[in-house]
Amino acid sequence: MKQNSLLQYIILYAIVACVALAIAALARMFTISVGFDSFTAFIVFIVVLAVQVVVYLSIHVVLQNMMLPWIGNGLAKIPYFRKKIEQRQVSQIVAEPQIEEKKFEIDILESNVSLDDIRNEQQKNIAKEQEEVLNIALDYTRKSFALYLSDEDLDILFRNVRAYMNRLDEKELKPVKVKELSALDLRHYGWNIWNYFKPRNQMDIASFLKIVFPDVFKGVEVKSIKRHLKDDELKGIIKIQESILG
Repeated sequence: MKQNSLLQYIILYAIVACVALAIAALARMFTISVGFDSFTAFIVFIVVLAVQVVVYLSIHVVLQNMMLPWIGNGLAKIPYFRKKIEQRQVSQIVAEPQIEEKKFEIDILESNVSLDDIRNEQQKNIAKEQEEVLNIALDYTRKSFALYLSDEDLDILFRNVRAYMNRLDEKELKPVKVKELSALDLRHYGWNIWNYFKPRNQMDIASFLKIVFPDVFKGVEVKSIKRHLKDDELKGIIKIQESILG
């Protein structure tokens, strides 16, 4: 409907413009024919064209603001036209809420789709970040224990670190047998891992060490392990590191 209306306006203005140019051209030709020079004829052309524009706009304003309402009010008094006008008004009132309701439903649907996309994207980003964090911890673990654990025990230790990061139940932790590393080395390792994943309670990492390395910490209480996590920072094979990233 809007396209048809726009096309009608374009055709109307094109016709008016052609007629105005034709009249202005005739006025210019007439001016030349009576003996005036080309410049004067051009001025006459511009003036006639401007006068036509002003006259057209004036007529348009008068018709739109004065004549059309008056004509419409007159037609509304005729029963046939009054019935048509009332029917048209009723159809518009009924159609508008339906259009608004449909648009509202579409907006809600699009909004829901957008929210789902946002949630999925955020979940993917969180999972990716967690995996990157875990990979750093596992890489540090691999470098620290490659010479002191069998391949099978190293895989178990990896699963233990993942369980610690995800705060799983201690029942998920499995023991490993380590060789050549002392309790001091393992406490340093525990502190480094705790420091990387903090904020966490140090009792968690102390329990982790107690369960994962039972042979080394046999007879040692969890609280004692916690108190001595950072003892002799520069001693041992595994030393205290403020950051395991480097």
